[in-house]
Amino acid sequence: MNKIIIFKLWGDYAHFKKFYTTTSPLTFEFPPPPTLFGIISAIIGLDKSEYLDYFQNPADFKLAVKIINPIKKVRWTENLIDTKQHFWRIKNRTQIRTEFLKDPAYLIYFSHNDSLIYEHLNVNLQKHQSVYSVCLGLSELLANFEYVSETKIKPATSSQEINLQSVLPESYLNDKMSISFEGNREIFKINYPILMQSDRIVNKREDILFERNGKPIGCKLKRYWETEQGEIIVFF
Repeated sequence: MNKIIIFKLWGDYAHFKKFYTTTSPLTFEFPPPPTLFGIISAIIGLDKSEYLDYFQNPADFKLAVKIINPIKKVRWTENLIDTKQHFWRIKNRTQIRTEFLKDPAYLIYFSHNDSLIYEHLNVNLQKHQSVYSVCLGLSELLANFEYVSETKIKPATSSQEINLQSVLPESYLNDKMSISFEGNREIFKINYPILMQSDRIVNKREDILFERNGKPIGCKLKRYWETEQGEIIVFF
């Protein structure tokens, strides 16, 4: 896989629920890999009950995320209703305070060993069409997407500090002192689900570092990839 597809993904609002929040749901700052697998599968039409089967082996795919817009969060109360009753008979309502992302936008870098998945996605992105509706975490939060390019990538290593454009899984760091906080960078670390089975059991989690405003992260890494356009990224 020396080629990847790059596409933009954005919307008015998004909610990617953090696994440890229940009565007052909080959101991740960018879509976790299992969510992105669902979005890609919606574009190409993979069945929702089995699409995760195509994303179990990290050797089969490459996936990276770049934050474009600064992370902004808002909260409001949702009025949830009991849908087991006919609408005019509904009496039970539950108000839930929920956190949302405002104006989220990302660049997605993706490749897959399965040529049918790769080519189908490439074609549908260029045509700006999807088999199913694309949303940002919840069905009410519709997303838009735009094909950017198909580009070659090459692996690289360096003992020098590099400016990383994508979010950063902590396992790529040489050590915990390999991060630069200069230049008014706002760097956070959150634990994300990385791999998930079709029965929604998470097989892998990892701490991910990201810059809240979408600025590059100055860091020293064990390895990374460089695109033809000179962007430096790492994959989940």
